[in-house]
Amino acid sequence: MPKRDRWSSDEEEGDNDGLAQGRQPSSDDPLPPDASSPPSSPRPPEAAAAVAIEPPTPGLRLHNPLLHGCRSVYDSYERLSHLDEGTYGVVWKARDNSTGEIVALKQIKFDDPELTREGFPISALREIGVLLSLSHECVVTVREMVVGKSHDKVYMVMEFMEMDLQAAMTRGRGGGGMTTTTTTGSAAAGSTPFAQSEVKFMMHQILSAMSHVHDRWFVHRDVKTSNILVHRTGRIALCDFGLARKYEVPHRNMTQMVVTLWYRSPELLFGESMYGPEIDMWSVGCIFGELLIKDAIMKGTGELDQIQKIFQLLGTPTETNWPEFSSLPNAGTFKWKGRDRSELRRRFLVNSSFSVTGGQSYLDGAGFDLLSRLLTLNPRGRISAEDALGHKYFKDGVKMQAPDFFT
Repeated sequence: MPKRDRWSSDEEEGDNDGLAQGRQPSSDDPLPPDASSPPSSPRPPEAAAAVAIEPPTPGLRLHNPLLHGCRSVYDSYERLSHLDEGTYGVVWKARDNSTGEIVALKQIKFDDPELTREGFPISALREIGVLLSLSHECVVTVREMVVGKSHDKVYMVMEFMEMDLQAAMTRGRGGGGMTTTTTTGSAAAGSTPFAQSEVKFMMHQILSAMSHVHDRWFVHRDVKTSNILVHRTGRIALCDFGLARKYEVPHRNMTQMVVTLWYRSPELLFGESMYGPEIDMWSVGCIFGELLIKDAIMKGTGELDQIQKIFQLLGTPTETNWPEFSSLPNAGTFKWKGRDRSELRRRFLVNSSFSVTGGQSYLDGAGFDLLSRLLTLNPRGRISAEDALGHKYFKDGVKMQAPDFFT
């Protein structure tokens, strides 16, 4: 019996007996001459040299998926280890058999009939379509699609990133140590906060990714630290576009049951169904605060508790700061105690050397201004990703520096 490889856990084995057993033609096979084309006249030697094509790197197979279909995952990649599993897929660490490069394979789940229509999960189709429309260093890329022997073995080949930002905050400098507590009672995930230059670097990359996504008329709808991946170089990339949708101006109706609760904007919590990029920018503001203290800043146990925590930190809506609030579907459903004053400045100390020893990254006045403009209750007053990139926070003060999560 032939030796089974690392894919044998799928209970599938590829056959390698060539075309006689149904192998798809590869780009290495000679192409038949085109009888319909007239013979070309011979070129002079100097012309032939001018158009000579550099031969492919040894070991690399030229493959055109339009001609030959998707490659076999068994022939192309060696599965190494399991990385993660979510609602829509299972992620594996794998090695490219041709180049030896380490990649991530996301196996699309077919086991939930509610997520599958006409044979393929809708969420996966949407994610693939969105990712193929985006091209940015801070957005995870899909290199190709590969398939197994059965219809439910479909994989997205993606760039390998070591971990997500949520896990990275507990590693590297300041990670993995004892937990500290800030003066406001928030628990920081590591013993040492990020340097101001590192927070600035990460925020600039997150905002660059968001600007690219929004410029192409997509809204992510689930921005959070576990959906941001970290590369060994310190570069970070936005991922998991399964909930992403195209948006329009003026906004059209979409479901409000999106975004993980701790990063969900107040207008969604009150039933708003006509929205756009502003819901992503609220999530980015939550991430900004999380990077400063290494802990989520509003950890509600349910929607009502999340609303309460938002109002405790930022104050309650008024006709002055959010005139349209009363028209939201659930504005009259919930009752709360009025609170006019924001506690944001008390929660995040500004220009204070004590903040570093107390478990918070140093935050200057420009940084606090950006944070407050991201965490604005009124979505119409929330800063856009493009405007945030031009904010003085990134121009003044210390220069940006990539964090080191792996020392």
